[in-house]
Amino acid sequence: MNARTQQTQSHNQEQQKGGEQNKPPRYQEYQVKLSSGEIFYLLALNSMNAAYSALELSIDRNCKLLDVSLTDEW
Repeated sequence: MNARTQQTQSHNQEQQKGGEQNKPPRYQEYQVKLSSGEIFYLLALNSMNAAYSALELSIDRNCKLLDVSLTDEW
């Protein structure tokens, strides 16, 4: 069995487990601080996606990425 078939079967099994796949994705707001002093806010599905987006933003702005944090995190 090739990897694509395994992924498809795994995905189908996950869909059958519960109704959670019917829910829309939940985006969270993250704060991004750059070395230029700028602060940006972005929406991402998880911290990894936020980090990658923040890194791309810092590269586009020719700045260093200082911090990425969830805005409603206590």
